[in-house]
Amino acid sequence: MYANYETFEDADRHAHALTGWEQRYDQVGEGAFRSTVKQVSVAGVQVFQESANVRIVQRGQLPAGFVTFGLVLGGGAPFSFQGVRVDENALVVAPGDKEFLLHSPPDMSMLGVAIDAKLLAAAADTAGVDVQDEILARHVLNIPGAAGARAGKRIIAAVETALADRDAFSSGEGAHRFTHTVTESILDLLTFHVPTREDRLTYACRADVVRRAHDLVLARPEQPISVLDLCDKLRVSRRTIQNSFQSVTQMNPVSYLRAVRLAQVRRLLTTTSQHEVPVREAAMRWGFSNLGHFASDYKSLFGELPSQTPRAR
Repeated sequence: MYANYETFEDADRHAHALTGWEQRYDQVGEGAFRSTVKQVSVAGVQVFQESANVRIVQRGQLPAGFVTFGLVLGGGAPFSFQGVRVDENALVVAPGDKEFLLHSPPDMSMLGVAIDAKLLAAAADTAGVDVQDEILARHVLNIPGAAGARAGKRIIAAVETALADRDAFSSGEGAHRFTHTVTESILDLLTFHVPTREDRLTYACRADVVRRAHDLVLARPEQPISVLDLCDKLRVSRRTIQNSFQSVTQMNPVSYLRAVRLAQVRRLLTTTSQHEVPVREAAMRWGFSNLGHFASDYKSLFGELPSQTPRAR
């Protein structure tokens, strides 16, 4: 496990700071080089947030065994990855052990994420997201700008948390929470590109699948529902569940159903006092047994910790 924040005045030193990467940065824009790198690595996941003030050309070899993603946070002009234009409505995607070429504009800011391919596949299977190899080989995927910004904000918050409290981050729970947040955020973006051609349900039918899933969550507050539970209770396939949520909510089913439960916790908090229902009890009532994960997910969704939510008097 590794968490670090560094500033640089040389492009090569910046490039060499990213652990596990074989690459070089060539400065091609005029001016004294200034850059920063925030980097967090755990088993199977690496995240780095980098910025630089001048135009640079990045080239090298992507980490073997990992799938690499990139989100544009800012820049004076579009990026270019493998000859494809990249802006704030795009997600860079690349399988590992391949050469890459990235042109970065002046005043660039970018979020890079490398996830172990097996870990990504397992997380996708758990979330009910059918991530096919063809999707990962496209280099650049178009995504809604708001969705990209939301995912970027969530991952950056996880990075800042790790850097602020490295002792807590080094614990098994802290590392697990970081991995969970990052992989889920990326899967939410990949959801926009899961194949739907095999699903012939009408939009109304998909909306009904989502409605019934929503109702199941409300009917079983203390028992979180998995994708397999949904398949069994609704008598539909995993593909139908996946496609229905993607079509209607633009979210994967696990993220959506957790958000529904979090919304119920928030409603409970705002309508009761701390004396009546402590935060821990409110979380437990809606199936959140791990308070660390609960607090992190709650803050990601509502922008505040549950302890900061105004309570009734």
